[in-house]
Amino acid sequence: MRKPHWKWFPVLAALILILSQPLLSKFTPTIESLYADGLYRFLAAIVSPVTGLFPFSFSEIFLYAIVAGGVYWMLRGKIRRRFWRSLGEIAIAGSVILLWFYFFWGMNYFRQPLDESLQFPEETPDSTAFLRYLEWSIAEANAGWMPLPEWKMAELDDEIEAGYRSVFSTLDMKLISGKRRPKTPLIPAILDYTLTSGIFGPLFHEVHLNKRLLPVELPFVLAHEKAHQIGYAREGECNFLAALVCLTSADPRVRYSGQFAIVGRSSFHDYAASDSLEKLLRPEVLADFEAVQERVMQYYGPVARWAEKLYDLYLKANKVEGGVENYDEVVDLLIRWREKTGGALLPQH
Repeated sequence: MRKPHWKWFPVLAALILILSQPLLSKFTPTIESLYADGLYRFLAAIVSPVTGLFPFSFSEIFLYAIVAGGVYWMLRGKIRRRFWRSLGEIAIAGSVILLWFYFFWGMNYFRQPLDESLQFPEETPDSTAFLRYLEWSIAEANAGWMPLPEWKMAELDDEIEAGYRSVFSTLDMKLISGKRRPKTPLIPAILDYTLTSGIFGPLFHEVHLNKRLLPVELPFVLAHEKAHQIGYAREGECNFLAALVCLTSADPRVRYSGQFAIVGRSSFHDYAASDSLEKLLRPEVLADFEAVQERVMQYYGPVARWAEKLYDLYLKANKVEGGVENYDEVVDLLIRWREKTGGALLPQH
């Protein structure tokens, strides 16, 4: 009797992991305690500082190596007339990477939702609450506007890190120790043409920023990607944490970046009062939105559309309801959080 080849065990393990996702969703307290507060905290505290010692991105180099290796292996298999065997070997390699992804970070998709752990009100905000919040956020953005010079990345990074320490301390949440150094890709086109402002590389725990970001975008995007690195997977939750960090910063420039981002995420064009609300924005804030739009549209095309569809499928495959629309959940979270704290962004001691 022929024994099963050991090389196929990773494929079997990956299939079991994928098929067990609905079951994992039922054990969020266990995943929260054993993985998020246990294994992941240990891994992140080690991996992030080590990869952060280097100015280049291990994630980017690994991506190029995987693509080149896959193409080479397929061509090699075709030349040697063992195409299907090569395809199977690629499947094995892909399964190993998938297991690596979930072991190093991906299990965070199954942790307890942040609104439950922070005990948000359960009621979904109605349109009246939404418009009231939107008017507040527009007023804050108008009052906070200021021309932003180019950032010194080291100083901004320190400010965002200090913001996370303050926010997590106030909320009595555990913050993973270690340095979370932001990086920019060697080939910026990867982020440019996929319209990606920033990306977290889970295999090596690296934060990447699009080097074309405007000064008004940079603080919020950096705070968002650091939330992923700290162990939060859902995009709306990362936006929520980034908002708390930016909006409560001692630096008015960082606060304005947060106010600007939240107004942009509010999608006020979907509501009947959109025209009058848009007119409430001061001309300088509107000019900032137009500058961001101009930056983005330089690279909009088929690659961006396909990238959005693929990422939408990826999020839904990991049980993120709404897919890419989950980014906008931040508005719902902020409204419910402000209701809980009586209008304050953070509870007062």
